[in-house]
Amino acid sequence: MSIKPTDNGREIPWIDAWARPVVRLHPSPGKAERSESHLGGPMLWPHDEPWPHCDGADHVGNYDLTDDQVRGLRTPFAGCAQLYQADFPELPFPDGTDLLQVFLCTIEHEDIFGPDARLVWRAASQVTDPLDDQPAPVLVDPRYVFRPCVFNPCRATQYPRTCELPHELLDELEFLNNDGVDPAGNRSWPTFGDASKIGGWTRWFAAGPGDSECPECGTLRVQLLALSEHEVECTECDRPESAHMGWQLLGGGGALNFLACPNDVHHPVQLLLE
Repeated sequence: MSIKPTDNGREIPWIDAWARPVVRLHPSPGKAERSESHLGGPMLWPHDEPWPHCDGADHVGNYDLTDDQVRGLRTPFAGCAQLYQADFPELPFPDGTDLLQVFLCTIEHEDIFGPDARLVWRAASQVTDPLDDQPAPVLVDPRYVFRPCVFNPCRATQYPRTCELPHELLDELEFLNNDGVDPAGNRSWPTFGDASKIGGWTRWFAAGPGDSECPECGTLRVQLLALSEHEVECTECDRPESAHMGWQLLGGGGALNFLACPNDVHHPVQLLLE
């Protein structure tokens, strides 16, 4: 993850300005308590606070129901992940919060071509009477069911793919041809594959970088979190490729990416399946 790009072995003087810290989460099957960071375990949720629900306006898919029955079906979100500040101080926690909670709608959504999600930032100490009997989704697409996992994080530096760089910088790179393509097959530039992570750069797969401006302030949104189907081998900590995380995105290979506004994480988050 932290191999620095070169131009056919030559140092690139401006590349460090494009480096981003990344935390590889390395989820592995395991049970965690609601007081711990995890994927697919119990959520720390106040018993007197309404559980997040999806109104179903964008639901699609064939679940032995008619289109009209699926669209508009109101269903509880499933608790997906918890990330505590004590474990992941790299996350941009708003003042007064120390827990990021991720909730997932387990029905396909038309504009996302996969599950919808919600983020909740809270202060864990304020949950004094947690909810024990947590609502279950009304309908579950088996593709969006993941294994309960614990995290085994490592930290590294990640550099962008060439598609993220401005054309004036690409023109300086000798290993690229006139169309900005590496005729040798990207041998001069490190790549990064499937990984659940905090921060870093987006792994564009089905499409290149698109319009990710924040609709509230116009700032370019950046990678906050990625939850992947599986993990490729990690060069930073020598962990081998892991088992499949249980869910299936994009028909077998992909990640649910959360792009957030760097000015305010409460501004609308962009979800991308890539």
